[in-house]
Amino acid sequence: MAPEDFGPVVASALAAMWPVPYGNASLAWREVRLADVRSIVHVARRQRLDSAQELLASYRNAQVAPYLPLRVGGRDRQSFLVPPVVEEHGTHLVVIDGVHRLMAAHQRGLRHVRLFVVSGELPAPPGDVCALGDIGLSSEHRPPEVMFRNLRAQDFRRVGDAGGLEAAVCRELDCRASEGA
Repeated sequence: MAPEDFGPVVASALAAMWPVPYGNASLAWREVRLADVRSIVHVARRQRLDSAQELLASYRNAQVAPYLPLRVGGRDRQSFLVPPVVEEHGTHLVVIDGVHRLMAAHQRGLRHVRLFVVSGELPAPPGDVCALGDIGLSSEHRPPEVMFRNLRAQDFRRVGDAGGLEAAVCRELDCRASEGA
């Protein structure tokens, strides 16, 4: 599936997870400068960054541009590796999914990556933002007041326990497959 064909699936999954504000937002597959990307996460998990670095190495070893959407898994259950997703806020792009993957790209010296950009009438980020290079690392799970700065909990769109965006994309794909059957 080409990234631009995959976009409507990701857009539907986002709208299903958070109808407000993504119900009326648009989603585009774009190349962006990592210097323009910001995060509300100020302290990230070292283990997740290590995994993201391994994933980036796998893309490079396979001579596939990061972060093309990929189908992964076996015959019985397939999943998709969803590219990072950012929201457009003026000149900055704020990560909503994929901060560890974008940190790995930044640390490896990549200057540009292709990802999904959400634009439209979006609320301001729910906390202070920082550049990818300014994100600290921790080996343990940190409380929200350490991970985020000045987080407005009422505005924070938590991923929850349903598997995050990748699980929402799989549910959307399953729904589309059952409608087509």
